[in-house]
Amino acid sequence: MFEAKLYSKLNGKVVCKLCWHKCRIEENERGFCNARINLNGKLYTLTYANISAVESRPIEIKPFYHFKPSSHSLTFSSYSCNLNCPWCQNWHLSKTFKEGYKIFPKELVEIALKNRDLSLCASFNEPTLLFEYLLDSFKIAKEFGLLNTMVSNGFMSLKALEMLSLAGLDAINIDVKGNDEVYEKYCGGKAKFVWRVVSKAIDLNLHVEVVNLIVTDVNDSIDIIKEVIDNHLKYANKNIPLHFNRYFPAFIFEKPPTKIEILEKAAKLAKREGVEYVYIGNVRNKLENTYCPNCGELLIKRDGWRVIYNKIENGRCFKCGKEIYGVW
Repeated sequence: MFEAKLYSKLNGKVVCKLCWHKCRIEENERGFCNARINLNGKLYTLTYANISAVESRPIEIKPFYHFKPSSHSLTFSSYSCNLNCPWCQNWHLSKTFKEGYKIFPKELVEIALKNRDLSLCASFNEPTLLFEYLLDSFKIAKEFGLLNTMVSNGFMSLKALEMLSLAGLDAINIDVKGNDEVYEKYCGGKAKFVWRVVSKAIDLNLHVEVVNLIVTDVNDSIDIIKEVIDNHLKYANKNIPLHFNRYFPAFIFEKPPTKIEILEKAAKLAKREGVEYVYIGNVRNKLENTYCPNCGELLIKRDGWRVIYNKIENGRCFKCGKEIYGVW
C-alpha cells in the first residue's frame, strides 16, 4: 500500500481530499470509493500499481476526436469508482475491488513504448482512484516523449486536477451525466462540481472534450439536454467538442437503448446554440465526422473508431484557414 497524497486529519478521522465527496474516514474504514483506507490515522491508496486491464486502443474510442487523430493510446485501469451509476458500461471493474496485475509506472511506460503507442490513457473505471499512480506514471511518460490522457467522470477535486496537470496530463475527456437532479437520484454527487472541473481543466490549458451519455428515461428530456448545453457554453466554451453518446442497457439498468432521434435532436440543439463541434457517439452516421464550423467543409471522415482521412493542415481548415480546436 502507498500513502495517499491528498488528505488531512480531523478528530481521529482522516478527510480524503481526492474528490468532491471529501469522505471523513474512521480507523480501519474505507471511503465511498472503497479504494482508500484509514490505517493508524493515515490514508492509504489500495490502487497503486493494482491494474485491472491494459490494452493499446485507438484514441478515437475514448472518445478524443480532436487529439492526435489515428494515434493509439495504452489504456489501463484499476477497480471501483467514486460515483454509483446503475447503467455503468464497465461495471465489472467499477463495482468490484480485488487484486489485479502488478504493473509499476516504469513498466507501464515500457509497454507503451514497445507497442509504439503515442500516449497513456487512464480509463475503463474512474482513473481518479489511480491518482498517486498517475502522478508517477505521467512524469515518467513525459521523460520518454509520451502524451498523457484520462477519461474521467470529472468528480475529482480541483487540487487533484492541478497536481495531475503538473505531473504531465495533456488531455482529459469528462463525462457529464446530466443536471444535479440526475446526479442526486442515480449517481451520487452534483453536476456543478463536474462543470467546475471542466472549467478548471480549460484554465490549465489541458485539451478537453465533454461527453454526455444520454440514458433513456433518465436524462433524455429536452430540458435536461438544454441544461447540459447551456452549462457547456458557460463552463467550457463553444470550441470544446461535445459528444452525445448512445446508451445501451448494462449492469442493473434495463431501459432500452437511446432513441436515435433524441441524439439527433440534442446535436441539432447544441449546434443551434453555438457549440462548434458536436458529435453523436455509439452510432455510425455523419455526426461522427468533423466539419469546419466556418465553411462547413468535411475535415475528418470517420468510420467508427477508424479515421478515413484527415484534411486539417497545421491545425486549420485546409479550405478557409479557420483554426480548429485540438492537438493535431
